[in-house]
Amino acid sequence: MKKLIVLLLAFAMVGAVSAQVTTAIGLYGEVTVIDQAGQGVFTRYGNGSDTWTFKASDKDGKYGISLTDQNILDDSGFVVRDWNFWWKGQYTKVILGSLRNADFRMTLPYWYGATIFGGTDRITGYGVLIETLPKNGLTFGVNLPFGTTAANTVDVLKKADLGVKYDVKGLGTFVALFNADFVTPANVLNLGGKITAVKNLTAVGITQMKFDADTYKAALGFAYSGIDKLAANLEAAYTYTAGVSAFSVWAQGAYSVSDKLSATAGGSIANGGAYDVYAKLGYDYGNGLSSEAGVGFDGAFYGALKVYYSVAF
Repeated sequence: MKKLIVLLLAFAMVGAVSAQVTTAIGLYGEVTVIDQAGQGVFTRYGNGSDTWTFKASDKDGKYGISLTDQNILDDSGFVVRDWNFWWKGQYTKVILGSLRNADFRMTLPYWYGATIFGGTDRITGYGVLIETLPKNGLTFGVNLPFGTTAANTVDVLKKADLGVKYDVKGLGTFVALFNADFVTPANVLNLGGKITAVKNLTAVGITQMKFDADTYKAALGFAYSGIDKLAANLEAAYTYTAGVSAFSVWAQGAYSVSDKLSATAGGSIANGGAYDVYAKLGYDYGNGLSSEAGVGFDGAFYGALKVYYSVAF
């Protein structure tokens, strides 16, 4: 891993003369100083969150490469999460490699961990992704999932990903992604819409249908910041899989007491009567370091004092 990093940095220094070369690194985690049981633990988020990315392009931005280590603190060494070569022409952009592309993906405003469904699918895996450059707000894309094992080209075409994105000025953004698989079959349709026409309000609706697995997911999310120093979120999701339904609803309000101090209260409820209510006080020290004291109740009392680190360069 060290040799590879040194090699890439050497390429970066040499190539910087005639190309645009950038590196980015992100580290995220938390330290539980003490919880309700009097215990503490260091938790690095990892699993694709701690990343190191190397990017390079020509000075005119017509072609380039990208390579990302999915977890730079993993003891297994350098593990590539995704890599690609891209080329941009007058009307199209072509991306080849191991993809993790979110051009036709949509997520709820908060989404991560808040509800049981918070984001539609990406285009992932080996492939050749061809996208049109935006024209009157419209972008189209088709991904041909050629893998590292030879397969009939007809079968590859039957597994193509088809995407469209439409940016409507003054209204919002709409996306659709059809992850086709007429071979298995395992066809998936993802749809999403983000409305930003109302000042200080973002409203998002997303859905996913797996036609061959009797699975349906849908969610709504709202983020409002029209009240001074107060940010409010409301998100709800529903899933149906093979006759089994599930739902979850989550709401949260965060008030900025000062530039560094914030107070947060929220709660969630899910099918089966599961619930969780919580309150937190957070302090931002700046430069990626913050702390939080929180208490909650989900059928049993819990609480903890935590320190967070979140940095990206």
